[in-house]
Amino acid sequence: MSQFRAKIEHIESVENLNIVTFLCEGQTLQMLSLELDKSIQAGRRVTLACKPTAVALAKPSAQREDFSSVLSYANQLRVTIDTIDEGKLLCSIVLSLGEFTLESILSRDAVTRLQLSKGDAVIALIKANELSILEVHDD
Repeated sequence: MSQFRAKIEHIESVENLNIVTFLCEGQTLQMLSLELDKSIQAGRRVTLACKPTAVALAKPSAQREDFSSVLSYANQLRVTIDTIDEGKLLCSIVLSLGEFTLESILSRDAVTRLQLSKGDAVIALIKANELSILEVHDD
């Protein structure tokens, strides 16, 4: 499970549906939630979590540096590949997000197709419903 700290910037609610906006390492993330604990309020610091299998990757090119106009993913984080551990079918990719790390599990075919290698700048894609609050901090 990938974990990283963020600050709650804004919460938009309609009936039981909530969209929570976070700021992490200068980048914005959003989480979709049906219920929120009362301790989850704007300004609070939290630890966010997501499963490595929920982190997709996109590799920018000279023709396309930004995917916000062509993908519905709310969370598009600029990260750097730290390591790639290649298996026969799957690869574990450790990504650097400032002082935090994320893990992505991709098929070996996807890693080959995207020509991913250590040090590459890529975009981590996480659907808003795949992000969760693991812990609310008092600081």
